[in-house]
Amino acid sequence: MQEVGVLMTINKLTSTLILLVVPAFAANPQPGTYLALGDSVAFGMNPLLFPPYSFQTPTSSQFVGFPEAFAKFTNLPATNLVNAACPGETSDSFLNQNKPDLGCNSPRFAGALPFKTSIGLHTNYYISQMDFAKAQLDGNRGINLVSLTIGANDVLAVVPQLEKCTDQACGAAILGPVLNNYARNLNEILTGIRSRYRGTLILTKYYSPAPALDSVTVALNDVMTTVVSQLSGHGFAPIKIADGFTAFKIAALARDGDACEAGLLIRLPTAVCDEHPSKKGQDVLALLVLLGQLTKH
Repeated sequence: MQEVGVLMTINKLTSTLILLVVPAFAANPQPGTYLALGDSVAFGMNPLLFPPYSFQTPTSSQFVGFPEAFAKFTNLPATNLVNAACPGETSDSFLNQNKPDLGCNSPRFAGALPFKTSIGLHTNYYISQMDFAKAQLDGNRGINLVSLTIGANDVLAVVPQLEKCTDQACGAAILGPVLNNYARNLNEILTGIRSRYRGTLILTKYYSPAPALDSVTVALNDVMTTVVSQLSGHGFAPIKIADGFTAFKIAALARDGDACEAGLLIRLPTAVCDEHPSKKGQDVLALLVLLGQLTKH
């Protein structure tokens, strides 16, 4: 497949993809609106923009996620990008803003404020992200690309509990119900989108922020694949999957698959990495979305 052939260029992965893919796309621009949905990965969360690493509180325009990188690669006008992603969004809160999340609609930490109403989003709205997406799909027939990145915060909420487990049975007892709930929510989200839109829909698999989290990330990504497969069997328009997990592992082969050591994650002044993608990591995700848009069903 084209994606595999391009991704196997391990050294200088991002620049190689840009040279191969972007010029061809730019020569044949596809007008339309890109609706990006999801969490902090799509939003472009960057902890370096907050104290103590910065002396000022950031504005939403300072954050750059893979949708903005995609727009830059393809010369998509800012008015044609609707990035509705919200940091801390879970699949529960995506459907109902009153459900638990990790900072989107409710404070993540004591004394903190909800991200949506304090820093603000790339696109301001005060309803659930699902309701906003439905309104956009109903009212903007120019949308020709939708990406969805959701689920990581469902799992991150229970990672502290998983770290205390000493056997697989303990981990399964904690993670199993979370993944089952996520599967139900993802089915509802994708069904809601497909009930209004039959164009290109790309679901992004998560990269692993650390080798120790590989198994949890794979479990989450496997749920995505299963839900998409089940929906495909019910006459749904195709849903593409951008494999961020594999892309990051390939890009980090020289670093034993460690995304932090490969420069794909934001490195903090303390020398450790945050879980969010660096510019290089966001570029890889943007190019996967671009490949998904270019690839025929």
